[in-house]
Amino acid sequence: MTSTRAMITAAIGAAAVAGTAIAVATAGDASAGTPSTGTFTVRAHQSGDTHLDLGKKGFSPGDEDLSVAALTYQGKSVGRLVTDCTAVRVGRSSADQLCEFVLHLGSSQLTADGTVRAGQNGPGTFTLPILGGTGRYRSVGGVLSVTATNSGTVPISVSLDH
Repeated sequence: MTSTRAMITAAIGAAAVAGTAIAVATAGDASAGTPSTGTFTVRAHQSGDTHLDLGKKGFSPGDEDLSVAALTYQGKSVGRLVTDCTAVRVGRSSADQLCEFVLHLGSSQLTADGTVRAGQNGPGTFTLPILGGTGRYRSVGGVLSVTATNSGTVPISVSLDH
């Protein structure tokens, strides 16, 4: 079970992009640098994460993975990503987690929620529905497509519907 937890956590941790608290530029609204319609890609820059072993000892249902990462758009800092993933099923070769992604883009936010399944090679690319937003994103829906990587930088494609 420990090897499964390590494999799944590494894969989802890469996808959920972990890190420590990162300051956002305070000069104006950084979300002004990202589109409020259409599709755009931000990059999350991973640096670490926190795992809470809340279920049975070892990776098991109820455990949580929490993270924060810097977001860039076209090479410029535009905000941060905060994630919370809770394990709901852990098997020998795969696991399912319920994940919430909150993209803080200046004074605006986008929130996406859904389940992520990871197997032996991680979750690969997965899509989460955007449930809502605030500020310039308050009336949007759409999807986030996240591509898990081991490079420390995770591309997140944001497709907005109004």
